[in-house]
Amino acid sequence: MAPSTPLVRPSEYFDRYDRPSIAVAFAVVAVQAVGTAVAMWLFLQRVVAHVDAPPEEKAQVQSALGGAIVGVFVGIFVGWLLLAALLHLFVWFAGGQRSFGTTLAVTGEAEIAGIVLLPVTTVGLISLLGQAPSDPQAFVDFFERAASFSSPVLLVSSLVSTLWKAAIQGYGLGVAHDLPVGKMLALAFGVGILGFLVNLI
Repeated sequence: MAPSTPLVRPSEYFDRYDRPSIAVAFAVVAVQAVGTAVAMWLFLQRVVAHVDAPPEEKAQVQSALGGAIVGVFVGIFVGWLLLAALLHLFVWFAGGQRSFGTTLAVTGEAEIAGIVLLPVTTVGLISLLGQAPSDPQAFVDFFERAASFSSPVLLVSSLVSTLWKAAIQGYGLGVAHDLPVGKMLALAFGVGILGFLVNLI
């Protein structure tokens, strides 16, 4: 029986006639975006309590950081499109015959690994609560650092997520485009690690 998700046996999963699916990919990315935004919002509510400022200033801080959370939500969708475009460029050069939509679907469905690891990411955010500054100006910088994986838990979670997604993408691209899986794995891991390192800057 074919697996119902690409988490463990991605090659068999993408070998199904109904995969990859752009509808499933969109749903997975949407869940990932909403889950990440909610986790960051909950983190924000907990940390804002540490800010030593009048209610008006706290409200301004929440408003500014609320905009940042919306940016994260939108950024996940934009990142999906950009990553798929980059991968498809290499797939095209390698002789892949199927459309960009196929690559977009594979890339989106791979985000399910990020959903599975979202609780770990949330724990990583919560672990930063004790480091929250009381000064409103310093708090904005703190929030930006927290979103940049400054916590060891966040760093490990991000790395595991990157490698897991790359494995799914590599197998998925190889099967869906009828290309050598080894080459597609090398491509996915190379792009994934590069993106991970860029996020650390």
